[in-house]
Formats: sequence, C-alpha cells, structure tokens
Amino acid sequence: MSHLFDNAAPQPAGYRDVDVRALAAEPPAGLALVDVREPVELDGILGHIEGVRPVPLADVKSSAALWPREQEVVLICRSGARSGKAAAQLVELGFTRVMNLRGGMLAWNTAALPVVRLSSSALPTLTDVRDVLARALHGLVPPDAVPLPAEPSREALTRVLDGLQRSPPPGVSQPAELERVLREVRDLLAVAKPGDGGR
Repeated sequence: MSHLFDNAAPQPAGYRDVDVRALAAEPPAGLALVDVREPVELDGILGHIEGVRPVPLADVKSSAALWPREQEVVLICRSGARSGKAAAQLVELGFTRVMNLRGGMLAWNTAALPVVRLSSSALPTLTDVRDVLARALHGLVPPDAVPLPAEPSREALTRVLDGLQRSPPPGVSQPAELERVLREVRDLLAVAKPGDGGR
C-alpha cells in the first residue's frame, strides 16, 4: 500500500481527502481513479485525469460491488462534493482505503496539472474570464452591483465569484440562473491562463 492514503486528511465519514499535488506526485501502482461526474462532464472544459474509470455517482454502489474492498480508490468530481458522497458510500460498503480528491477537477486545473481534453481550442485568459462574467451577468444583476477588476487576477476573480455566491445582489430575479453562470465561470477560471500567455 502507498503513503498517499496514510498522508491524506481523515474525514468523519471514514474516507480521507487527498490533495491534488500529492496525487500528481505519487500515483501509486494499483490505485483506482474513479471519476463520478456524468460522462459529458469528463469531456468538458475541465477535462479529466488520464486513466480514470468513469462511474457516475448514481452507479457507484452497483459498480463497486465488483471491486476489491482493500484496493486504494481516489474518487474525483468537479469540486469534491459528489466524490465525497461517493467516498462515504464506499466506506459504508466496507472499503478501507478510500480517498476523495479535495477540490476536484477545479483544484486539479487551477494547479495546472495534466488534463485530458477532447477540445484542442485555446484556453481562456483571465481577461477572457472577466469579460465572459460581465456578459453573463448582464441582465441578471444591476450593472453597478458587481465591480469587476480592470486587471483581472485569479484571486480577484475568485473573490468576485465568492462574493456573488455568498450574497447575490438585491433584485436578482433568477437565483438558479445566477448559480449556473457562477458555476460556468468558475470552470473557466480554473483553466484560465494569465493574459500574457504564461501560467
């Protein structure tokens, strides 16, 4: 067995959270990488980690019936929420070395780790992300309610997204639409590169 599980952060539900950099640095032999997102998400802008086994969250329990209970398993999703649920399910089924990828593919992409993507189109810049956010918010929130940074950084855009998620501006008539926009922009932000083309 590997040190990956031993060094991961224990969670009350019995699984452990593993950091994206720890997984990238030490992918142990025999480790099962299981992505619990829907198939269309694996081919989306966040892509997927090479070698993952796609098993949507709804199918985890039935698929896991065929897996060895002592095998090390890392569960992956977009942000770590669905994979945390899947990890808890595996623990309930008797798996003993279950890990959840903390932060999911958002964190993996933000750390600029290797990703398999179907699309070879250029990734957005931080300026592109700011502009997409401005266009997407047009009509959803009052124009002066969200000050967008003129010189966007990942941190500044993250603060804007976090602020909008915590407390939507007064008068937001479509909270579900705002949530969808924030999710899509957060995905773009995870893969975005600085405007100068470097990372």
